[in-house]
Amino acid sequence: MPYHVSKGGSLESGEFKFVHYTSAESAMHIIKNRQVWMRNAQCMNDFMELEHGYECLIEAYNSDPEGKKFQAVIESAHPGLPKDIAQLFDSWMPHLRNSVFIACLSEHPPDEDNYGRLSMWRAYGGNQPVALVLNNTPFLSDTSLLGVFSTPVIYQEVEDFRAEFGKLASRLEQAKDILVQMGRDNLRNTLFELIKIYVLGTKHPGFSEEREWRVFYTPELGRSEHVESEIVSVKGVPQEVHKVPLRDIPEIDFHGAIPDLLHRVIIGPSDQQVVMGQTFKKLLTDAGCEDVDSKVHYSGIPLR
Repeated sequence: MPYHVSKGGSLESGEFKFVHYTSAESAMHIIKNRQVWMRNAQCMNDFMELEHGYECLIEAYNSDPEGKKFQAVIESAHPGLPKDIAQLFDSWMPHLRNSVFIACLSEHPPDEDNYGRLSMWRAYGGNQPVALVLNNTPFLSDTSLLGVFSTPVIYQEVEDFRAEFGKLASRLEQAKDILVQMGRDNLRNTLFELIKIYVLGTKHPGFSEEREWRVFYTPELGRSEHVESEIVSVKGVPQEVHKVPLRDIPEIDFHGAIPDLLHRVIIGPSDQQVVMGQTFKKLLTDAGCEDVDSKVHYSGIPLR
């Protein structure tokens, strides 16, 4: 996954942090309850993008030469495996459509620390928007025991996706001996996870300015004792949500406590900035944060 490897390197080098643009009310609940809700992908405002990722994958997998090369490499390592992978993924795609739970973050470069991003203020949070800027530590950790994973979104049409798929095939070809050593079942499971990430993390290029990363949880493929679920009503729609805890869980080496996780809060363009700023300072103090005056900032963008 060449693109994903490149993005992972940028994350590790500290080129950006993460940010969650949302309403002041939702941000308040995140901090007060020490948890983030993950909602069904069908409830997302751009839920059809899952279909876009699936269509890109099918086109690339069956393409010539990119897809044929990918299948040939896998076939030479373990005969019959490409067919098994296709059948496995087809059987699980209905579950991914209906039972994957997602939270969305955006890359946050240093030059957006003071004001945030205009397009995101316009798109998210309504009349009282807030941005929660997050440190990278939890995203650099192995979260497999938590059962929650993150992936950068790749913004491509089918043609560009085929080219990316071709790069992947070339890398696999160079590592053919390793593919053989992995064993059939291990390689099948690894490629299934890879294909799943491509489907969940591919969007139309028109969304590219969002610079999104998706945090996803697929309980049908493995539930976590640390992630609770509940039926709630969101804007009048009863639905199941899964709650990722924002606290340290030493037994699985997860570090997500708010004082360490939260870099800053940016109060978005609003006629209630002063009140919200004072309120979020109190919320952060109650959550155990220190020097809260330095953590709460006001966007000066004169958005109307």
